[in-house]
Amino acid sequence: MRIFGQNKKEPEVRILVREKSDYNDIYVMQKGSKREMWFRKKNNFFLQSCIDVNKLDKLILVNTKLMISALLLQPTPKRILMIGLGGCAVSNFLSFLYPQVVIDVVEIDQKVIDISKNFFFLNETSNYKVHHDDGRQFIRKMSNEKTYDLIYLDAFKSGSIPFHLKTIQFYEDVNRVLSPGGVVGSNLYGKSNLLKPNDWKTFSAKFNRIYCFEDYDCKATVLFATNRAETWNISHFIQAAKKFPLSLPFSMIDMAKTYRAGKLEQGSGTVFEDNFTKDEFDQTIEKNNLDHTKSILYPIKNFE
Repeated sequence: MRIFGQNKKEPEVRILVREKSDYNDIYVMQKGSKREMWFRKKNNFFLQSCIDVNKLDKLILVNTKLMISALLLQPTPKRILMIGLGGCAVSNFLSFLYPQVVIDVVEIDQKVIDISKNFFFLNETSNYKVHHDDGRQFIRKMSNEKTYDLIYLDAFKSGSIPFHLKTIQFYEDVNRVLSPGGVVGSNLYGKSNLLKPNDWKTFSAKFNRIYCFEDYDCKATVLFATNRAETWNISHFIQAAKKFPLSLPFSMIDMAKTYRAGKLEQGSGTVFEDNFTKDEFDQTIEKNNLDHTKSILYPIKNFE
């Protein structure tokens, strides 16, 4: 694991806490002012979040900046939903940026919630709430009750993503709580995720427009989905960046330029579908969350 390799000129890496839950083996590391959350599975470590404790209004990881690029399509959201808390870097940033906006975050692992409060400056407000629940179960409870202008799908566990948060049936549920002009952002991880063409196919089966954003080093890929009729190209994203109404600690024009037209459209992916009946719903979701299935249906390898 790269974080343990020491350089004499670099700050010492300290393990601040290690917690095991039913879902994850969680480490919090400190290196200088950088604080990171990692999930461990066997001998592999998966980076979940990174913050600078001296600059809490900044975003460190490239995937978090890419996720914020959804604001190019939806610059004035009134309600935001996030599935997956991690170290709350994105949700905290959005709360700083939009203090009056309702932000609901759903996290299945209570240990992750507790660690975020104790080590990652999670500070809930009357508008910014964390819900201890499964993401799909929460969305089903909210169907026909609340609509969201921006929905982020960012739920990871050690070495995989729960499969029930990747299927066409799940996106049907997401559509029920998405506002008519709303945007869904999905974190597809980095180079080692070989299932991205399947994600494209599955999103395309349920949403009118899909946009792929990826950094130049291909460390992170994010899909944005919407049911709007109009199609945007790179010039639309750049113009939206120039007109973005709020000040950010990074360039939205640079983020707009990470749009990758046609990136995954020609892939040979297939649509992800649930393989369980209505009666099996709760039991299968619990198995997916706990990795108690016979095989991991959406595996994620470590960073290359």
